[in-house]
Amino acid sequence: MRKLAPNEKTLFLILCGAVFFALNLLSLKIFLSKKQQLQLEIEKAQSTLQEGRMTIELAELLEPAKQWIHQHPMPVWTPDQASSELLKCERDAAEKSNLKIVEENLLPTHNSKNGDSVSVQAKINGPFEGLVKFLFALQNPTAWRAIDKFVMKSDTEPTKVIMELELKQFFRTK
Repeated sequence: MRKLAPNEKTLFLILCGAVFFALNLLSLKIFLSKKQQLQLEIEKAQSTLQEGRMTIELAELLEPAKQWIHQHPMPVWTPDQASSELLKCERDAAEKSNLKIVEENLLPTHNSKNGDSVSVQAKINGPFEGLVKFLFALQNPTAWRAIDKFVMKSDTEPTKVIMELELKQFFRTK
């Protein structure tokens, strides 16, 4: 093999340097893309971990509610029994509070995955104190009743009011 001329040596070194530089740039590009993929995987793992922590915290927060539900189970009735119990409860509470039920409409049964419910729309007239007693008597969490809609207006007589409400009774079917 013959010796390289000085120009050829210079060109050879420049070529080797260019190849070396290109290989370094290629390896840097691969390194940065792998680093970015790794960062994305780390962020994904962190978000999954955060979701898991939130689920655990939510479960811990809901534990007292779960215990309460087990201690006070939802009543087991047929829709007709639930409707009659709701009407009876409403009428008894109105009578004890010296109120007059002006209008009463029973609504159809509403089904959901957590339980069923029946509702009654009522228009009630009487003294304000009686309405307060009535509302406290109806809203008992262990009875699984709730007031969905509530409108109160003053009556023509002083100290008397007209209340329109929708009372809902939750239950499970047999």
